[in-house]
Amino acid sequence: MRRAALAILAMLLPAAAAGFQLDLVTGSGGPFQIEAAGSIEWRRDEKVYIAEGGVRAEQGGLVLEAETLSAHYRPDDAGRTQINRIEARGGVTIQSLDGTATGEEAVYDLDKSLIVIRGGDLALRTAEYRVTARDSLEFHREDSYAVARGAARAVRAEEAIAAETLVVRFEEGSQGGLAARRLEAFGGVEVRSGVDMIKGERGFYDTVAQTAEICGDVRVQQGPNRMAGECAELDLARGRSRLVAGAGGRVSGLFEPGEAEVEPAR
Repeated sequence: MRRAALAILAMLLPAAAAGFQLDLVTGSGGPFQIEAAGSIEWRRDEKVYIAEGGVRAEQGGLVLEAETLSAHYRPDDAGRTQINRIEARGGVTIQSLDGTATGEEAVYDLDKSLIVIRGGDLALRTAEYRVTARDSLEFHREDSYAVARGAARAVRAEEAIAAETLVVRFEEGSQGGLAARRLEAFGGVEVRSGVDMIKGERGFYDTVAQTAEICGDVRVQQGPNRMAGECAELDLARGRSRLVAGAGGRVSGLFEPGEAEVEPAR
């Protein structure tokens, strides 16, 4: 029985230049093509295909590479093999219109259009930002946004945003592909630009309007100068910033003599 199953598998998996190739149907996003330099094993009772050795999987604009990959499936109404879950391990790299992400293992839930990457050197590289995290990176493909969890950090040139959780929302760029449209930060937020720094508990940055807001026990440092309030509002395009007091609170500042002027609140 085992030998017969292997014979059927050999007919299903024709040899390709890199080893083996398999074309599978998915519920959305088009067919899923899997190639492996080593082997692809079919476990019929478990409803899973396992590819090993230099695995490469493609679906539309998504490319996934790893050492091993498990493609779980279920039969659709026409009796075809429909992939509903992909698990990848070992040097995982995922390329899409959003950017390139790396980690040690990944799970792609096709029903939810959700990819979660964990372990290893967790990083997302877009055209503008490099985003890192300790715990996980999530990609919500249908809604075009990513979530970095645990000591998350986004860096662009001399600017850096750090928080417990970062959300990057994408939109179609002017030259095709997707570009970061909005960054949202939650928990222990810290924004650095050159030598200046702002700390708070939550905030956002609109990359198109070039406006930002940070709220929650805000602390501002500009060289030796110190300021505090409930919210900081920034208009980077016009070079304006404003510190706002909370309900019943006050704003405060300590300015060292001889230092550059700090523009007053407007």
